[in-house]
Amino acid sequence: MLNRRKFLATSAIAAGSLSMPAILRAQTGPIQIGVITTLTGPGQLYGQYIKDGCELAAQLINARGGVNGQPIELVIRDDRNSPDGALAAFRELAGSGIKLFAQGTFTANVMATLPLLEENDATMMVVGSSGLAITHEAYTRNMFRLGYSAPMCFGGYGDLMAGKFPDIASWTLIRSDVRSLQDITDAFTAGLQNRATADGRTVSVSEPILVPYNAPDFRNQIARVANAGTDALFNCIQGADGISYYNQAQSFALDQRFRLICESAGELAVAKALGRDMLESMWSWTAWYPAGVTNNPISDELHQAFIALRNDPYPNWYVGVAHDCIMTLATAIGTTQSIAHDDLIPAIEAQSFQGATGNVAFRTEDHGFAGDLTYIRYGKDTTVEQGWSVFETETIDGAPFLERATPGQAL
Repeated sequence: MLNRRKFLATSAIAAGSLSMPAILRAQTGPIQIGVITTLTGPGQLYGQYIKDGCELAAQLINARGGVNGQPIELVIRDDRNSPDGALAAFRELAGSGIKLFAQGTFTANVMATLPLLEENDATMMVVGSSGLAITHEAYTRNMFRLGYSAPMCFGGYGDLMAGKFPDIASWTLIRSDVRSLQDITDAFTAGLQNRATADGRTVSVSEPILVPYNAPDFRNQIARVANAGTDALFNCIQGADGISYYNQAQSFALDQRFRLICESAGELAVAKALGRDMLESMWSWTAWYPAGVTNNPISDELHQAFIALRNDPYPNWYVGVAHDCIMTLATAIGTTQSIAHDDLIPAIEAQSFQGATGNVAFRTEDHGFAGDLTYIRYGKDTTVEQGWSVFETETIDGAPFLERATPGQAL
């Protein structure tokens, strides 16, 4: 079960201050946090959002006096969209003495650095990655995943779609040929079929159509999708690849061929890219949709800061998750007055606070996170200048879909 006990420092965050009179035992001067994310290649779409979220969190914390009077200083490195790049970045930062990290988004890149955390006395927040291995066979106690595991996020997604659209009997799946995205399509399929079975129905789901990662041309696979003849489509091609896919798919009129289209996690990045060429209607999961959040001043503050930074009222969900990763570390440091992992780990396990994405707390057994799951329906809207609007939101509790804890073992 998630531990919801609250440290005094978490109350300080809600009140708008992380300042405490004590001095950090382990460090003087700025508190450095290494941020490793993808700033080149197909993943840079998400990496820039992660960078923005981390930087805005540091900015907001520092504006309130920092942590124990010390400012947060981010040291940001590009993982060059590869495990080797992530490993090189981690070694450089750890070699310079940095003990605190936030890394995301691609699972393979995160997996490269996890084995090095303990020997470097490091504590890492994993930003958004959904791959199962992170909290299972590759688990290390020095890591906390502030992200949504595939069974929780996409099992919940499948459950919601099967319950909301009981007349949809057949699905086509398409995904990049990447292991972590297989976790997503497997979880979505399980959610669909489990809900349909519970409701006394059957639903058929095709084997996923696979596309190469970072491919320049998706038209052959899109043609297969367009001719599949099923009721619904689930797309799991992410990042810049996902935008290319939707641009190339325009001539195939997918929204005329399927009664229901579900995007895995591209959410409003798809709408922004397509603009007035946006599909008529589609669903997507999101971890943070600020327009749908109520009674959360942390979310409101971050949303306004993002608008000021980017002149964009629609931040990607990675902004909220990245922000909350930095807040998690800052809260624990404020409580323990330390950056040593032996001090921070039990503090993070016990703490609970309100972040931009809602309540932030972690399961002690495997450092997994269970938050609310939000799904949005959006599409073409010729009545507004941008050419699209959000029509509908659904929020469900993620905890019932969180897989069992098996730290150190495959699920």
